[in-house]
Amino acid sequence: MIARSPADFRAAIEAHRLDPPALAADALEHALAAVRESGMLVVGEPHGVRETPGVLYSLTTALDTHAVAFEWSHEEMDPVVQELVRSGSLGLEALWSLGDSAEFFCGDGRITAGHFALLQRLRDEDRLGQVILFDRLDPEPAPPDWQVRDRQMAERLLQQWNRRDSLLVLVGAFHAQLDVEEGVTMTMHVAGEVPLRPAMIEYAEGRCWSRGHLHDVGGPMPSAPIAFRLPTATPAVVPAIGI
Repeated sequence: MIARSPADFRAAIEAHRLDPPALAADALEHALAAVRESGMLVVGEPHGVRETPGVLYSLTTALDTHAVAFEWSHEEMDPVVQELVRSGSLGLEALWSLGDSAEFFCGDGRITAGHFALLQRLRDEDRLGQVILFDRLDPEPAPPDWQVRDRQMAERLLQQWNRRDSLLVLVGAFHAQLDVEEGVTMTMHVAGEVPLRPAMIEYAEGRCWSRGHLHDVGGPMPSAPIAFRLPTATPAVVPAIGI
């Protein structure tokens, strides 16, 4: 569940199989209609689940998307990710050199070996026209209002999207909601410019790895127009600084 060196993380990437799960035909039909309408599908997830990149691979092939967006800090990770897109080379040593305070090592499950396995496979199959990292580092001091970050994530996503490639956006389940009791989520901001029907990945049971602990992920997710329901979640491999 933890890779403490570039070599360990690379081995975890190479070992990740991206087994495509069976997705319900009606959910895929609605997802395809959403992509045809807006060019984009926002997918909410519980972070830190090993199976989620396989879900994304299935969606990429079924929906014929050629761009993907992650809730990762572009300040830290964009140079390495864009070099992977250009050349196929993954500079993990550069990421490890960021130091233990880097968001790359936060361990909350947004960044896993499976995500990099997905990127490499999509590039190998010529399915990777664009990768967008739409999160940013928290300023000092961090704004007390979560809506500032959500608005900024939406703005970067829309600014960076080339509009030529259909886009699959992975984000934490809270940010993927179109209706919350108070405030405006990232997806609500994006929906102000692009008609959206977001989806949620739901696991009936199982656990994820987030911030140094195992967490149960079974149970209801926030409601969304589209739901991809899967049986079991297992913990993902996340990067950490070696001791």
